[in-house]
Amino acid sequence: MTKISLNWKEYSDNSCKGEDMWGHYKTSNGDLYVVADGASSHDGAKTGGDVARYIDHRLQIEAQNIVRRKHLLELITSINSESSKINEGAYAAIAGILHRGNNMFAFGAGDVSILARKANGKLVQVLPLDLNIQKTEAKETAKTEIGTIIDGKEITAENYILRAEQYTKHGLTNAIGIGDSFYINKKCFYTKEGAVVLIATDGITDPFIETQKEAGKVTKINALKLYGVMDSSNNAEAAADALKDLFWDTQVKEKKKIKADDRTGLFLYM
Repeated sequence: MTKISLNWKEYSDNSCKGEDMWGHYKTSNGDLYVVADGASSHDGAKTGGDVARYIDHRLQIEAQNIVRRKHLLELITSINSESSKINEGAYAAIAGILHRGNNMFAFGAGDVSILARKANGKLVQVLPLDLNIQKTEAKETAKTEIGTIIDGKEITAENYILRAEQYTKHGLTNAIGIGDSFYINKKCFYTKEGAVVLIATDGITDPFIETQKEAGKVTKINALKLYGVMDSSNNAEAAADALKDLFWDTQVKEKKKIKADDRTGLFLYM
């Protein structure tokens, strides 16, 4: 089979906090497409944008050294370890695709999601979304932090519940920059002409996807509008325009308020 060529286009409406990043990097054996969503307390120097820019810097320098997917995972783990020292309280969710011939290797840490549609219209296993943790687990995790300083505030026996609420809302314990070790969701799949992939930050997915508690499929019924953008567009540029129209229609015509969060994503059409 002829190697699949990609038509790709970024969608970027990043005026709110300016902490998102998208990147296309040439490796020694394929193309790497990455979206990162910086997250932080937005207090002074504590900006997730610092982490997102560091991710981009490391990928630009070291992309050529990625020969196999294990090298990519090793690099991301290294980036996580180093970026955790940049700014206390600053981190970034990340997701991406390593494309080689007809093979895709998808990876993600945090709440940047990957949606994919096969050439026949069926969905493939994708990586979602914010992996929100349950209240009980969040409380137990927050208890272990009593006595520590997080985002400039001490976690105490009196206020740890507030910290637990942060976990239930943001659940980004696996994001880049959180700590020295973390878990990366990953998925390999084979592609054919006509398949489509969307890598998107929560500013794009939150308004149009029901929250999921664990990694797995995002069904069409739970992301009908986003899959509709893929189905109705012939190429990545058209899809980016359709996504822009979707936000406009939702906010202006349907009068549904959408949080002005970072919105950055990549469409990949095969």
